[in-house]
Amino acid sequence: MFCFNKPRGHAPKSILNLCSGLRCKIGEFMKTRFKTLLAPLATIAMLWTPVVSAQTLESASVDVAQIVENYTDIALASYKDALNSAVLMRTAIEDFLNNPNEETLAEARTTWRTARIPYEQSEVFVHISPVIEDWVDRVNAGPINESFIDYVAGGTTDNIINADVMNIGGKMVEIEKITPEFIARSLHQVDGQLQNVASGYHVIEFLLWGQDNSGSEEPGVEEGAGQRPATDYDLENCTNGNCARRGEYLYAAVNLLVEDLNEAVSHWVVTGDVRRDLMADPEAAISKILTGLGSLSYGELAGDRLQRALLVQTMDAELDRFSNNSHISYLFNARGIIGVYFGEYYSMEGELTRGPSLADLVKEVAPDLDEKFRTQLGITMARMRLLIDHARDVEAFDLMIANGNETGNDLVAATIKGLIDQSETLSEMFDALGLPQSRFQSSDAFDNSDAVTR
Repeated sequence: MFCFNKPRGHAPKSILNLCSGLRCKIGEFMKTRFKTLLAPLATIAMLWTPVVSAQTLESASVDVAQIVENYTDIALASYKDALNSAVLMRTAIEDFLNNPNEETLAEARTTWRTARIPYEQSEVFVHISPVIEDWVDRVNAGPINESFIDYVAGGTTDNIINADVMNIGGKMVEIEKITPEFIARSLHQVDGQLQNVASGYHVIEFLLWGQDNSGSEEPGVEEGAGQRPATDYDLENCTNGNCARRGEYLYAAVNLLVEDLNEAVSHWVVTGDVRRDLMADPEAAISKILTGLGSLSYGELAGDRLQRALLVQTMDAELDRFSNNSHISYLFNARGIIGVYFGEYYSMEGELTRGPSLADLVKEVAPDLDEKFRTQLGITMARMRLLIDHARDVEAFDLMIANGNETGNDLVAATIKGLIDQSETLSEMFDALGLPQSRFQSSDAFDNSDAVTR
């Protein structure tokens, strides 16, 4: 049985326009689907009638291999969605760089927000394999050191955009043409310098929004985000210098992201190495699936993202801090957990991937545990909805976590409690299914709070 530390501290109008413009393909289906994802699930959870008799994993009528196969199908669909969304973002960034103005910048920003929807759901697959754990540091590493990349308030010009030569990891690196290969080989976390993040979603986010210098007088999501002007990329009316190199870096970064997401897809196709490894031992795969669910629920979302935010209490603790999109990313982390448990995934185009699920197995083997977990998922999502509504309609997430904001802190703490409760139930499923216990990824925010910094 796991021992979870409890969180400390205090320390609704319209659906956010996640997708607009000609190049975004979410459409009305996804808007409706988004509302559904936000709906409290506690009542829905009670609609399933649990099986009254408990069995062992070996005697269950549910085919474990089919559960694992459906899981890999969902992972493939998720990463394909993330890839397709990144390609659309690249097209919008191309349009922006070719015609830099506030309208094309807004469209590029919208496609970035849209691209986060499938990616954040896919994070439920990160802890399934060391291959994916290594890969994710290239696409979602953070927090980034923005002064390593470009200008910041009170910063220096010794950064990728403004310097000809930089000292990176003790080596003098000449910065000439910025390409995807140059970012991956010479810039991104070179020589173990983890703070030097140079690739991935958050680098693109910073290049699109710039530093967030807002305060409590700008509580809204949009006005409280970074306010980088389109002229930072305008070669004829350049602001803040080196506009050509800034555009070169932005385009290289989005191309590298597309390449990395292509690689992720390759791991989950029928001949992919991660899929093959899971299908080779379905019972062990069930254990890995549970570990992935618990690690995202407890260590990542409850710990590194929400509890850490209550400890740091500044925008530096946000996941998507330049765009003020953090609350949406947290929502889709939680939705990814639900999708894997129930064995279904709706693509951005409205296509459904569904099959035998972990829920089917647990409902048959340990019906009381299944009912308990369904209810907890509903409670967590209801609390997440309150957090989302507050971040949208009252004040952005970085203000919710500020010291002294009792209402905002309470909403975050309640969501953490829900995530911890469902993680404890996930840990009980190992024994119920006759599987050896496995440790979920934890977080310094729970285990070593004194070490938590920016």
